[in-house]
Amino acid sequence: FLVYASVYVFGQATKQSEEIPQDTLLKKELETIRMKDQTLRLVLPMVEEKFGKNSEERKYLWSLINYQDSINVLAIKEIIEKEGWLGTNRVGYFANQSIWMVIQHAPLGIQEKYLPYLKKSVAKGESEGWYLAFLEDRILMRNGEKQKYGSQSKFNKQTGKNHIYPIMDYKNVNKRRAEIGL
Repeated sequence: FLVYASVYVFGQATKQSEEIPQDTLLKKELETIRMKDQTLRLVLPMVEEKFGKNSEERKYLWSLINYQDSINVLAIKEIIEKEGWLGTNRVGYFANQSIWMVIQHAPLGIQEKYLPYLKKSVAKGESEGWYLAFLEDRILMRNGEKQKYGSQSKFNKQTGKNHIYPIMDYKNVNKRRAEIGL
């Protein structure tokens, strides 16, 4: 299954490769990081279904995911510090998205540090607005504040379901979503 998942993720990363970015080596490196970020996460639902959400197998899989995330963060930090937040114009859609995915899964301090880089990239039209919405909401949630766009949910152990994390000024959430392109 891991081979299938890797092929699937890598196939998704190269599906839109029709575009010809300026930096092919960085594009390939970022697409490989994307595969490493997503492959174990694709296995997670099957592990939960077979062994349960509180199983040792699930805990072990999360330890592998966290380990891989730590490696991915180091690689992405090095790229951003050297090159900036690489936009779709330079590395293509999936490679650009790879940067966001890794930062989205990073520790809070790293998310906060690189949020301004993403804001600039979105403002220039080089990254998707929804990346910014998800990252801003995740940072707000992790800081115990209400989210802006309603992109984050939390698992409630008592109900056994995910619930949307509280949203600030929820009456105007659709206006905020439209402003960012959601």
